[in-house]
Amino acid sequence: MSLAISHKQNEKIIQGEETKKAILKIAKKLFGKKGYNGTSIEDILGELKMTKGALYHHFSNKREIFFEVCKIINQAETRNWETMTWKEFKQSLNHLWDLADDPDFVQIWIKDCFSVLSSDEIFSLDEDYVIKPFQKFLERMCKEKQIVSLPSFEEAHLLVGLVNQGLWLLSTTEKKERPKTRQNLNKIILSYVNFRELR
Repeated sequence: MSLAISHKQNEKIIQGEETKKAILKIAKKLFGKKGYNGTSIEDILGELKMTKGALYHHFSNKREIFFEVCKIINQAETRNWETMTWKEFKQSLNHLWDLADDPDFVQIWIKDCFSVLSSDEIFSLDEDYVIKPFQKFLERMCKEKQIVSLPSFEEAHLLVGLVNQGLWLLSTTEKKERPKTRQNLNKIILSYVNFRELR
């Protein structure tokens, strides 16, 4: 009897997780298309054909959904820092700026994020999914004698800030000027990365 109950409970947990994923997938699409202020709980419910009760079982309000969507965005951009080589890291730098061409990313992370979430919430997202893994990567590169040793905590924060500002700049630049701006950003970041290498 207890096995049957635990199996049912397990099915319920899986079903709940699937429902949560579906809510966040639709919310991400709507927040990206219409913005945070232009998207209502009713819009999300309408797309999902879901009752308010079912949605509020997983999230207490629209802001909480938005935070979880921002978390998904950050998780998606987490690189394989544990196995990445210095050469692979350098090769990946050019693709950093691709996010500025992603309308969902620009609307959610560049335009809406800073007006919806608190600075502590934004910092925690960057810290958990980007800064800490990148800091560990820098420390590993120092141990492998790929780069000169510098304070990794401060350097990770500085570089993530640089990339965030670069993405903001690129996403707000006129389309015809973007290739030049992207080229300049690449030049700056590659100059810094080359400077970091052990000679």
